[in-house]
Amino acid sequence: MKRIVFSTLMTFALASTTLMAKDPVQTQPVNPFEELQKIQQEMDAVFNRLHQQFLNDASLANFSNNFAKAPAADIIDKKDHYLIKADIPGADKNSIKVSEKDGILKIEAQTVKEEKEKKENFVKQERFVGQFVKMMTLPKDADASKLKTTYKNGVLEITIPKRK
Repeated sequence: MKRIVFSTLMTFALASTTLMAKDPVQTQPVNPFEELQKIQQEMDAVFNRLHQQFLNDASLANFSNNFAKAPAADIIDKKDHYLIKADIPGADKNSIKVSEKDGILKIEAQTVKEEKEKKENFVKQERFVGQFVKMMTLPKDADASKLKTTYKNGVLEITIPKRK
């Protein structure tokens, strides 16, 4: 693949140099590496402009808020069980779902914007509103069929006993 791209670029560089020459009869030695370097610099400039436009575009400011967030989580080995602590700030206790399938623990929660907040004109909104999703592989000796959960002050704690 690299050879195809390189040969295509070389052909393009040589052809463009020939077409752009002012006097087609008089040929000058062409350094293909200089031509490739010029093309690379032009491409870098284009991508830099696009990146700056992307960062400055107000319509894209909330782009990342449209996707589910994964809460930060810790797994602690407590000799006879595992303790998982996941940060899920602002979630309603009833919206939290914890499930396990094939050794994969899935934590889901939903936060909802209050009706009175919807009417406000936010200058900036950093608090996440939407769906939280976290999936993690459990240790082989975890018995997820007996897991227990508690949720307090925005922290979900999951206790999973170990198999004997």
